Amino acid sequence: MAVVGWTVAFFSASGCSNKLEDAQCEVLRGQAFEVINSAHVCADDADCVPTNWPGCAKPVSSKNKARVLEFKEKFDQGKCVEAKATCRDTPEIYCKQGLCVFRELAGQTNPTK
Repeated sequence: MAVVGWTVAFFSASGCSNKLEDAQCEVLRGQAFEVINSAHVCADDADCVPTNWPGCAKPVSSKNKARVLEFKEKFDQGKCVEAKATCRDTPEIYCKQGLCVFRELAGQTNPTK
């Protein structure tokens, strides 16, 4: 019984926090980048959506956006900090030949914000 009391007192005094170390935060970002940098298979335009984390917007499938959001939740819960990115306006995203892509119009420029 005394051991349980000391254990509870120790963890209470140590101030258990949910803050992740920088290396753990980078692992979460890296895992999210692996997801967004893979091919995103789609059946139609409705399958494709933008994700705004990590980094700037990328075209992803709805299924993979959910996976990225799981990493983002852990990142936020871990009180991770990241620099604000300067991103360009997000072009339209659609399904082209079974993959989610940006619709870039020839000769049209898309300046950064």
